Amino acid sequence: LRLGDSYFVSSDYWPAMEAYNKAISLKGIDSDYAYFQKAISYGFVDKNERKIEDLNNFIAKYPTSIYKDDALYELGNTYVAGKTNQALAAYKRLQKELPTSSYVSKSMLKVGLLYYNNNQGEQALGTFKKVVADYPNTTEANQAVKTARSIYVDLGRTEEYAQWVSGLDFVEVADSD
Repeated sequence: LRLGDSYFVSSDYWPAMEAYNKAISLKGIDSDYAYFQKAISYGFVDKNERKIEDLNNFIAKYPTSIYKDDALYELGNTYVAGKTNQALAAYKRLQKELPTSSYVSKSMLKVGLLYYNNNQGEQALGTFKKVVADYPNTTEANQAVKTARSIYVDLGRTEEYAQWVSGLDFVEVADSD
């Protein structure tokens, strides 16, 4: 396992995957970690389909792993590059099954961005407002406010935006904005 990590941090992903495979075959207490690291490694060698396959297998094989939230978030991020519905499903599954994960706010922001990029402004606004309400004064909340501004401008509803942000204590917006 440590040999795999050594190769991984050195960006030698193929030898890392070989070492992780050996660690997995030993069925030790960290086999879930080795499996997750191996799956992630496939992304670094441009084998995203295999990465997706291994992440899905990881989630099925290790449903109670402490790395499940990492796997779901990575799965969503990998799907973003062309499989929007699967990305949304992975992010929403993370939010539903692991609501206390540190990745929930990040996945919510990504869901909002996916809606925005697919011209679903109302769904994006709803998601961004939830990020702001649930995670105020975070990087994700600040990004949600900035992106919501663009949506409100696109929809011609700048007054509504101004009214919304005026109630947020962590956002400074000048009248000129």
